Amino acid sequence: MRKTYISFLTATCSLLLLLGCNDPTPVAQETKEPTRPAPPTPAHSAVVETEIVEAAEPTEAKPTAAVPSPTPTDTANSPPNNTDSLPDSPTLSDNEQTTEQVPEEATSLVAAAPSEAAAAEEAPTPPADDNGTELPADASNSTVATIDTETDNRWKSWPKPSTVMLFTGEQHGYIEPCGCTGLENQKGGLARRHSLIKEIETLGWNVVPMDAGNQVRRYGQQAGIKFQTTIASLRTLGYRAIGFGPDDLRLDVGLLLSEAASDPDSALQFVSANVTLLDPELLPSTRVIQSGGRRIGVTSILDPKTIGQPLGDEIVVDPVAPAIKASIAAMAKENCDYKVLLYYGGNNAEEDINALGAQLDGIDLVVIANEFGEPTYKPQTVENAASTHMILTGHKAMYACLVALYDDGSPSRYARIPLTAALKDSPAMLQSLAVYQDHLKNLGLSGLGLNPIPHASGSKFVGSEKCGECHTTAMEIWEGTPHAHATESIVRPPNDRGDIARHFDPECLSCHVTGWNPQGYYPYLSGYLSLDSTPQMVANGCENCHGPGSQHVAAEEGDIAASDELLEKLRDAMRLPLDQAREKCMECHDLDNSPDFHKEGAFEKYWEQVKHVGKY
Repeated sequence: MRKTYISFLTATCSLLLLLGCNDPTPVAQETKEPTRPAPPTPAHSAVVETEIVEAAEPTEAKPTAAVPSPTPTDTANSPPNNTDSLPDSPTLSDNEQTTEQVPEEATSLVAAAPSEAAAAEEAPTPPADDNGTELPADASNSTVATIDTETDNRWKSWPKPSTVMLFTGEQHGYIEPCGCTGLENQKGGLARRHSLIKEIETLGWNVVPMDAGNQVRRYGQQAGIKFQTTIASLRTLGYRAIGFGPDDLRLDVGLLLSEAASDPDSALQFVSANVTLLDPELLPSTRVIQSGGRRIGVTSILDPKTIGQPLGDEIVVDPVAPAIKASIAAMAKENCDYKVLLYYGGNNAEEDINALGAQLDGIDLVVIANEFGEPTYKPQTVENAASTHMILTGHKAMYACLVALYDDGSPSRYARIPLTAALKDSPAMLQSLAVYQDHLKNLGLSGLGLNPIPHASGSKFVGSEKCGECHTTAMEIWEGTPHAHATESIVRPPNDRGDIARHFDPECLSCHVTGWNPQGYYPYLSGYLSLDSTPQMVANGCENCHGPGSQHVAAEEGDIAASDELLEKLRDAMRLPLDQAREKCMECHDLDNSPDFHKEGAFEKYWEQVKHVGKY
């Protein structure tokens, strides 16, 4: 089969399509490692599940080469087995058990593992032998660890596998934990993921990382740069296969193809059985990965129901069942001894996989990514497909899921590993993040397509110092709060963030300066633009809560003729009743950045720290 590949200099370049392939299900081959003779018995005969509560304290990763600078453009049961029953999870001896320091708000353990992954509003409860705790219902989608425990390293004591597959998915734009509430309280990030992979490699294990897709959560210039940064980073991390999520497909198709178009010499490849970018020949539907003597077949599927808005004629997402059938046949033809389906689905992804049932015969493991919940505590058997199992990756790539394969008939093993602060940041990934921030800086707000817009009130921002000319007591209180230092905290990060400034990043600026939309990530007219040009808008100032004050100030200072009625109307517009303040605060203090703010009684506690009433 002959293939001609495409090079894209930018997201808007002309696409020269030189195609000469007639195979309807192209298979990307990898021949870097010779295949050993197959074992006499299936390697995935059974699974032993091991739950990891906190990531292991890793050996510090050695610095590696910096990630190339991306080009800015438009921005339960077990993995497959051939037995009817699964052995119980291994029990640790008393001296191997870890001790957890569980905070008062953490829910106590229960004995039974959940039969299915919880939705966003209800987090799963781990089995008793997993040393886990139940997440608060209102924090199931946050990036914050719920317990502070001693390290659980049980996965490191596994027998050496022939290959260990590492699965992630649904990064959703979270290339790093923001650090707003302390890095020790947050999970996820490329830098920690890299350190985990390096830690596994120090054990002498063959690691095959794969991702189920959805790297970004928005569209536009910044999202495109973040996508390129992510893919460059995943190449450094040694990823071998990636699927697509619906948010990925909202990026410019030229940008997508510049990263995803098939190249047989690339260690990392996008694969999709049902997504077409311009032409079916540009992406392989399956890939064969040779590792540790295994032939691992990989394909991916994107559920068309997750596509909210039309994607245009350049991108086609085909029905699921026929695409899976064709991919299973293609992998069987390639004599794959283990077959993986990376599946991006919606809220009912598990039910959808179970509905496919026997149509999944031939697939060993389904890896599900979607926007909800946490990773699977135990692999689940797919209904009417006893040899097919499924796991969930969880939201925002906060976890890595391991599946270890053995070539001597030993049970396969599974673990989910949270990417906590116990995993030190990889120097190579810190360099990649620095390059990302440099791109944002070089483009500037206009280069990112962020042009200030008028505020809905019709007023302009005047800055906190102007407010303080009359509201002296309130000003004094504000100056003693972290709000007054919000911009400084991203110009000179207080945490161990590799000295990477983030005050050119709209996703950080929106809550760390004055005059921005905190959830839309764009500036208002007269809002902050830069440290030099708008110094009066530095910090999270008065007007972020009370609204822009230009009309109020003009009326009070006599710059406009204002009746007593108008004066009172403009004053009232600036008042923020306490019952409305909670919602206003949560525009920045959301679950991702301030999970403690959402606990019972938290607002009242924090209000006392900033409390100011009346004019003075």
